[in-house]
Amino acid sequence: MINKKKSIKSIDYELIRLNKFISNSGICSRREADEFIKLGMVKVNGKMITKMGYKVLPSDIVKYDGETITNSKSICILINKPKGFISSFVDKKVKKRVNDLINIPNIKKIFPIDKMGRTSTGLLLLSNDLHLIKKLNSSKKGIKMIYKVTLDKSIDKLELEKIKKVNQLKNNQKEFKSVSYISGSSKKELGIECFSIEPGEIIKKFKKMNLIVEQIDRVKYGSLTKKDLTRGKWRELTSKEKGFLQMH
Repeated sequence: MINKKKSIKSIDYELIRLNKFISNSGICSRREADEFIKLGMVKVNGKMITKMGYKVLPSDIVKYDGETITNSKSICILINKPKGFISSFVDKKVKKRVNDLINIPNIKKIFPIDKMGRTSTGLLLLSNDLHLIKKLNSSKKGIKMIYKVTLDKSIDKLELEKIKKVNQLKNNQKEFKSVSYISGSSKKELGIECFSIEPGEIIKKFKKMNLIVEQIDRVKYGSLTKKDLTRGKWRELTSKEKGFLQMH
């Protein structure tokens, strides 16, 4: 005989609030999920749900705006991207995607937070939390980044000052917070500190100044560095590190 009491308790343990199920998928926050439920944008097993506090099982088919979503664990990956790979958000046909270097059981979709071309290297964040990705990309303050840029030729101090002046915007703000030579390196290697600028954008800015970027490497992303992370290796962020990112 089946112990009914035990079965009921087992089911109760597995039940999860619908708004939490939706937020776990990375689409939005719990508060936003409540609004979507009220608007009738969520269906469970084909039935529209508008009731607050509704609970579902992990095996239930939940659809938001017609798309099936899963109750996945929210993760954030930091990788030291090597050359030859590309970070792509939607194009699945691209060969040698950064995603190919990451293998996590039970995690189906994980997306890069910003773009990095094949020639760019260094720190890159990826996550299955679309809410986090959206928040970081729309941050007004931006995230502090430090790049090591290698040009095709050495530049003198006069050219360096010219780069700083060109970088000055009309409102007296700077796209690059600082541009300087790297201590102990040649005059073709520069250190650039900026806020939320992708490698491709930096390459374009130098091209406008008739300077060719041979190599660009992101060495710092917010408070994250490449410490103990050799090229091509990755690790999951700690809850504390994710908390710092959420503050942006």
